[in-house]
Amino acid sequence: MAETPFTAFLNDARSRRVLREVDRAAKLQRGSVRDAVRSCRTARSPDLLLVDLDGEQNPIVHVAALLQVCRPESVILATGSENNVTLANDLYRGGVFLYLPKPLDAANLRRALDEVESVQTDETRPEIQTSRLMLVLGDGMGTNTLTVLLARIAAERGRYVSCLDLDRNFGSLALALDTPPQRGLLQALQRADDGAIAVDQLQARVSPRIGLVAHPVDQINPLPTDERGLEAVIDALSAQAHMVLACGVTTEQVMHLRPLTTNHLVVFEPTPAGISVATRWLRILDGATSALVLNHARPLPSLIGEEQMRDALGGRSPDVQLPYVRGMARAMALGEPEKALSRRDRQALERFLQPLVGGAAAEES
Repeated sequence: MAETPFTAFLNDARSRRVLREVDRAAKLQRGSVRDAVRSCRTARSPDLLLVDLDGEQNPIVHVAALLQVCRPESVILATGSENNVTLANDLYRGGVFLYLPKPLDAANLRRALDEVESVQTDETRPEIQTSRLMLVLGDGMGTNTLTVLLARIAAERGRYVSCLDLDRNFGSLALALDTPPQRGLLQALQRADDGAIAVDQLQARVSPRIGLVAHPVDQINPLPTDERGLEAVIDALSAQAHMVLACGVTTEQVMHLRPLTTNHLVVFEPTPAGISVATRWLRILDGATSALVLNHARPLPSLIGEEQMRDALGGRSPDVQLPYVRGMARAMALGEPEKALSRRDRQALERFLQPLVGGAAAEES
């Protein structure tokens, strides 16, 4: 980043030390977003600007003022002590490129600067050569948790991910991601023509690398959708994402999408009801590629033995297990379930994810 003019306004000494560790060439000033506004009113705004939101009662107002005085080419990062996904989404919609909760971490800051560098080159979003469609099955068994975990970890590895919730009436993935969806999914699914779908208008941004497509929470519509509309939505998302994670799918949609689907992730709990859900999905899939995800969503003792479970699942064992995590509900509310996992459990999930998303980000564009 040395060749890119970079200015930071930071209130606390710890954040300033981290910035100095990451980029000694950056111009560092003590202050907040309010000071950045004053500076950019009287001088040319830098190519990259990191502003501190701490100390401001209504930071959104000051960020809006900053955007008005900055050049359109300026990329703005924000940091602050409030670890709130709603605030982050408001900032993204307002024009902030990325929000970094405090305490600032050198590794996270470096990743943020790498993101900025990618948008300042001709490779803003690489052409997607291979996109994987994965259906997350087992509503009520932890599909939202698994979808969010996979999306977050894949994005950390440099992948672009689209999360698609097809449940027309009770979809809750938008709540799990704390991101209001755009309107228009129903209309896109009902269309039978071959016109192009504007993904940017259909997809809400959760983070720079994660998008969400879902029905608005206040929209309940039992009208049928057109199969060609569903394929068109999947094709449009696949053109811009390395991975499309779809949940809330009906049995009919699973069958229709089967030729396009890379993997079916069957999520179930270690209970008789959970095993019943998993076995029914396996019968429906009838040999199609699938992975079994055992989710300990509640602090319950195992109500079914391993041998009994394996027999019920046709001789198969779970491919990965999500343990019961006491703080998962709170982490989901903050939109950061991956932070609730222990290092060991996260490594297990990453090993499971490896064949699903491929290797390092540079391996596939």
